[in-house]
Amino acid sequence: MIDPTRTHDPDAGYYRITAERPFNYLQLDPDHTIRVVWQALPVTCPMCGADTGLTLVMERAAQPVVEVLCPARHEWSEHLIDPGHFKAWADMRWTTPNWDLYWILEVGFGEEPPPPIDLVEEIPKAARIVTKTLVREAKKRVRRQVRRRVRKAKKKALNVAYSPVAALIRTAWAVQAGIPQEAPDPAEEKGEAVPAPKIPSFAKYRAAYGMPAPAKGPACLVCEDKGRIVAPGLDITCTECEGPAAAALEAAERKAARARAGGRSTAGSKAGAAARRRPPAPDGRPASPAPAA
Repeated sequence: MIDPTRTHDPDAGYYRITAERPFNYLQLDPDHTIRVVWQALPVTCPMCGADTGLTLVMERAAQPVVEVLCPARHEWSEHLIDPGHFKAWADMRWTTPNWDLYWILEVGFGEEPPPPIDLVEEIPKAARIVTKTLVREAKKRVRRQVRRRVRKAKKKALNVAYSPVAALIRTAWAVQAGIPQEAPDPAEEKGEAVPAPKIPSFAKYRAAYGMPAPAKGPACLVCEDKGRIVAPGLDITCTECEGPAAAALEAAERKAARARAGGRSTAGSKAGAAARRRPPAPDGRPASPAPAA
C-alpha cells in the first residue's frame, strides 16, 4: 500500500516519482538473438489502461519491486520494471549519478522527454499572451494615473470645504487653552502672496561701509583712450576710437546741448547752492549772491 503522505527521500532509500508523461521500462527484443537489443515499452495500468500521471514508488529496505499507482487510484506491483534500473534512473535525476548505468537513458528507460516545441504554433500564441499582458499593464497604468488625479482633486475639494470648520476648531481650542489670537496679515486675508524683504544692492553696502567705488576702465581697450598705438618701432593712429580730442569735443557738445535745453552749468549750480545756504539779511530780504571771483 502506497503511503500518500510520504515524500521522495533517496537518502533514506525511498523513491517516489510521479511521471506526467508515459514511463518506459526496458525489455530484451526477442527478434535479436545474436546481439542484445533493448526495447522501451510504456508502463500501463492493467485495469484502466492509463499510461500518464503514474506514481512509481520503491523502497530498498522493504520491497524489491516497484509499486505503481495510476490516476484512477489503481495500485499494482510492476515486475517488468527492473529495480536497479529504476534506482539508477532516480539517482541520475536527483542525487549522484551512476555512470555505469548511463546507457539506460540512451535506450529510452524512464519518463519520456517532452515533445519538441512547435514554433509555428507557439510563437503566435506567446506573442498574443505578451500583447495582452502589455495592454493590461498599460490600462492599469492609465487607470492608476486617473485615480491619483481624482484622489488629489477630491482631497483639495475637501480641504477647501472643511477649512472654515478647521479654523473654527483651532480658534475654539486656542480660546480654551488661553492662547492669544494674532491678527492675520492683510495680504494673507486677501489670499495674496506676502512680498519678500528687499535686499539692498552691493553699491549701497559699499557706500554704507565707506568703500571706494571701482574705477571705470578705458572706453577703448586698444589704445586706452590715448588716440594712438605706440610700441617699439610703431606709432600709428588708433582706428578703433576717435581719440581724446574727439571725445573732448563730444563731451563739450553734450554740455552745450544741456545748456540750450535749460540746464545749468556746474559753476552756476554751485553758486545757487551757496546762496541758498547764506543766511538772510537783517531786514528780512534775501541775501544778495556773492560776486563771482
